[in-house]
Amino acid sequence: MKVFSHIPALVTLGLALAEFLAASRSPQTNPKKKTVTLTGTVTDSRCGAKHMMTGNDVNCVRSCVKNGSQYALVVNQEIYPLNGRSEELNGQAGQRVMITGALDATGLEVASLKSADTVLPKQSKSSNDAESPPATATIEGLVRDIACPIQNKNATATVFNRKCAAECAKLGSPLILLTNDGVLYTPISASMPDQDQRQRLMPFLGKYVRVTGQVFERTGTHAIVIREIHELKNAHLITNAD
Repeated sequence: MKVFSHIPALVTLGLALAEFLAASRSPQTNPKKKTVTLTGTVTDSRCGAKHMMTGNDVNCVRSCVKNGSQYALVVNQEIYPLNGRSEELNGQAGQRVMITGALDATGLEVASLKSADTVLPKQSKSSNDAESPPATATIEGLVRDIACPIQNKNATATVFNRKCAAECAKLGSPLILLTNDGVLYTPISASMPDQDQRQRLMPFLGKYVRVTGQVFERTGTHAIVIREIHELKNAHLITNAD
């Protein structure tokens, strides 16, 4: 029977060896995500820095994502896959943005993003306003007539009287974009002489929208050349306010 006396020791050694081999084969724990802020252009993982749809980066990104691609950020030719905030990324497709989020080997989890060009030209007493180059921005707000929000300070971008806005617009009141912080943007055309933007805005009357375009500011007056406009259907609006 002594010939079997060494078996317990061999079993113990075998178990220890198996644990060691299993540990050596197991994948390394992913390093912790780190919070970063990156500035780049919103693209998709299929196209990267060069789009297949020449001359229309915005539509190309959206088309690729619709067909299964993933939003991504191009930063100095580096491609970062983006996770989360798909609706906001859709609004910024093809645009330069500043994104803050958690970065790891799988990509960037978007915590917040904003246009990299949202800063409006600052007014300077020593310079001519016309000399300031227009900035491109993405803003959100309510399409409505201009009269009520100026006269009625209780009217906001989400609390308003839709019937009143429609009647004022019907009688010819100019249409504007009212943001949540109370700024009024007058739509203008990119060319001179200026062309009426009313017909473009009428389908969005009384709706909350996201608009991308060049913005202009002069002595407190704001204007925007609308490049893109989309309704934000998830916005909560109270439309029967006095």
